[in-house]
This record gives sequence, C-alpha cells and structure tokens, in this order.
Amino acid sequence: MKLLSVVIPCYNSQEYMRNCIESLLPGREDVELLIVNDGSVDGTAEIADDYARKYPSIVKVIHQPNGGHGEAVNTGLRNATGLYFKVVDSDDWVDIRAYLKILDTLRELTEEKSVDMLIERVQKGVNFS
Repeated sequence: MKLLSVVIPCYNSQEYMRNCIESLLPGREDVELLIVNDGSVDGTAEIADDYARKYPSIVKVIHQPNGGHGEAVNTGLRNATGLYFKVVDSDDWVDIRAYLKILDTLRELTEEKSVDMLIERVQKGVNFS
C-alpha cells in the first residue's frame, strides 16, 4: 500500500501539468500519482500516458469523458490505494522541501497511530497547497 495517493485532475492541461507532476515525483515509491484526464482535447492524455510509461510504479492514468473537476476528483478517490489522500490541481505544484517533510511526518504518524487530517502550517513561504 502506498503512503499517499495524489490525484491530479486534468482538463486541457498540457501547458502546465508537467510542473505539477515533476514536483510530486520526489515522493517516489511512497506515493501514487493518479492523473485523471477528464476528457481533454489537447495533448494532456499523451503527456499523462508518457509519465505512466516512465514511472509505472508511481503514476497511473485514468481517462474519462469530461465530467468536471469534482467528478475527476471522485474518480481519483475511487481508484486511490494510499493510506492518505491529497488533490493537487494540474496548474499547481508543491514545494519539494515541504512535501518531503509532510511525507516524513505521515511515515512517523503511521508508526504510532493514524490521523484523519494533517495540516501543515505555512512558515517562511513554504507550504503544501
């Protein structure tokens, strides 16, 4: 089981989705990235499939007809296998230092007990949203 499932809802995101995905790859085998292609008509599907080929143990792609952001998130939730869940929109990216700190915190918490929610306090311009 993966520690964290990250759903990336994508609709016509070819221009910026690489930044999002690249910022999440440093989570390596602890994360699964679920790219939900929500009926895109640009190169989003091809970019997503390319990442799935390059990182088959980390990236999964789900292609579906356009249902909107909420449906894309719900599709990701239905397919998530991680202990924890996060949505990162395709036009966003995460600060790698903060992201790795959160993964460390989640690892520590699961050794002792699980939590329902983790909120990382913004400090010196570093956050995870």
